[in-house]
Amino acid sequence: MIVYRFKVTFEEVDEVERMIEIRAGQTFIDLYRAIVESIKFDPNVTASFYVSGDSWRMGKEITNAENDEVIQMADAKLNAYVNDPHQRFLLVTHDELEWTLRVQLFKIERGDATQTYPRTVKTVGPPPKQKKVTQIGKATNEFEELVDDIILEAEEEPDISEMGIDGEDVI
Repeated sequence: MIVYRFKVTFEEVDEVERMIEIRAGQTFIDLYRAIVESIKFDPNVTASFYVSGDSWRMGKEITNAENDEVIQMADAKLNAYVNDPHQRFLLVTHDELEWTLRVQLFKIERGDATQTYPRTVKTVGPPPKQKKVTQIGKATNEFEELVDDIILEAEEEPDISEMGIDGEDVI
C-alpha cells in the first residue's frame, strides 16, 4: 500500500505545522477530517480543497458543501489528484475567519500494515482558535486594555456639549 505524507501549515500562522499520513486510495474527506482533528477545528465546518501548483493558486475545487456542480470530498480519491511528487492543495474553511491551510505532499512511501491511516505523525505549535473569541469588558491583549481604558475614561467624563458656561444643564 502507498502512503502519502502531507505537510500542513497555516497561511496566516507560521509557527503551526502538522504532518499527516494517509493511504493514496483514501478520499479528501478522510484527509480533511485528519487535518481538522489535528488542529482541533470543528469537523462540521464547510471547507474546500483547491488543487494548486508551485505558486499556491486556487485551481479545481473539491468541497464538502452540498453542491452538485463541484467535486465532493467524499467522492474524490487522493491518488486521482496527486500528479506531482510535491503536489500542493489549498484548504479553505468557509466559516467566519476563512482559514487557509497549505497542504503539500512531502513524501510518498510504503505504508505499514500495522498502522491505521490517516494519522498525524508530527505536531508543531498550538493551533489558532477557529473562531473569534470576544468577551465584552475583558481585554485579551495590551491593545485591548488601552481601548478599554479610553472607553472607561470617556464614560466617566461629563458631556460638556449640553452644559452652560457655569456648569448648569442647558434646557
